[in-house]
Amino acid sequence: MSEQLLDTPSKHPFSVLAVLDNAWSVLREKALTTAWPPLIRVTETAVITLMQKITSGHLRVLTYSQIYAFPSLKGPNPKDDLKAELRVIKDTFWIRLVTMGDLGFSEAYMYGDVECDDLVALFKIFLHNRQNLVDLDSKASYLFTLPQKITSYRFLNTISNSRCNISAHYDISNEMFAGFLSEDMTYSCAIFDTLDADLKGGQLRKLRHIIAKAKISSNQRVLEIGSGWGSLSILIAQTFPGTTVDTITLSVHQQTMALARIKAADMQDRIKVHLMDYRAMPFEWKGLFDRVVSIEMIEAVGSEFIEKYWSVVDWALKEDGGVGVVQVITIPEALFPGGFLPTVTLLLQAMEKGSSGRLIVDSISNIGPHYARTLREWRKRFISNFDSVIVPALKTEYPSVMGGPKGREEIEVFKRKWLCACYCEVGFTTRTLGG
Repeated sequence: MSEQLLDTPSKHPFSVLAVLDNAWSVLREKALTTAWPPLIRVTETAVITLMQKITSGHLRVLTYSQIYAFPSLKGPNPKDDLKAELRVIKDTFWIRLVTMGDLGFSEAYMYGDVECDDLVALFKIFLHNRQNLVDLDSKASYLFTLPQKITSYRFLNTISNSRCNISAHYDISNEMFAGFLSEDMTYSCAIFDTLDADLKGGQLRKLRHIIAKAKISSNQRVLEIGSGWGSLSILIAQTFPGTTVDTITLSVHQQTMALARIKAADMQDRIKVHLMDYRAMPFEWKGLFDRVVSIEMIEAVGSEFIEKYWSVVDWALKEDGGVGVVQVITIPEALFPGGFLPTVTLLLQAMEKGSSGRLIVDSISNIGPHYARTLREWRKRFISNFDSVIVPALKTEYPSVMGGPKGREEIEVFKRKWLCACYCEVGFTTRTLGG
């Protein structure tokens, strides 16, 4: 079964680790699809035994021969109105769950081993009961995923690997992203001022919030780490006469679209889009910038390079009066290839070490509650525009995969993979994630 690593502009080079990882994936999938009945019974029993610990919400699990209901005993239920139903289509679901933990569920859903009409409700039940379900990531799942943990070092965020990691996500297709983002193509948390505010207005409000926090004014030089599709840099140049922006990205597709949008806004003389790693900026940029802004880029830096990231921010800012604003997704506990969500504490410690104490925190704003709404809006647009916008975009960009003999299956896997992102929506709703 395809892992659906699409042929984006920047690809990871050939390596022994890549060969081993591919071989392990083939062997693992072969073992899963030819599982013998005793293993299915053992893994099903293990999962059902664990689910009996559910005490919050109501979960029904339907198989071809049985219906399970949790909690199995009546008692106090703090989330009595929260209900979800799982329908097990293939018995490999049980094996994936035991051998891969929570990642096993995502994979099982992607490949159609299990169906669920309300993933949001299901993930809420999982999160509300996470202390009771912690054994889902068992010793078996640790041992079974150990080979992939070892071979995943090929995704380590070196300068060459980072471009490939970014390309694997952001270079899928500009038209695909346009299918669920607002017209401004801002791919980060919006800030909504009212319950009925639209997504585009929320994104504009967020960009203005970043600009205000950075205290950007006319005739300044601004560095943006992580261009996106150009929405922030264009707004800065349009708002402040004489201010110039150098924005860097590792995404070929993002650079192409950002340049086109900047030209359409007649700002090409004030905004430069560089295809560049943050660790490879030219020496003459040292201490050159009045302001540094970066929106949800640090998540792709990786834990091993966070101190380096902050040292680069310090290096680029003017010593006198330089200001930086970084928007980042955080997680209370330290837990896209190469991705990493830090804690606030880890960020601050890395900033202190990376800048040798020169960067000082002025304020921290929490906009995490707005992210649940942002993700919900994206999900609604993704579903609404999937057949009319996203599928044609995928078939145009990847005709041999999405338009080939197994195109329908590949498209369904792609759709299910992206719908699993509603786990993040639930994470922000329950404050498991922050921003």
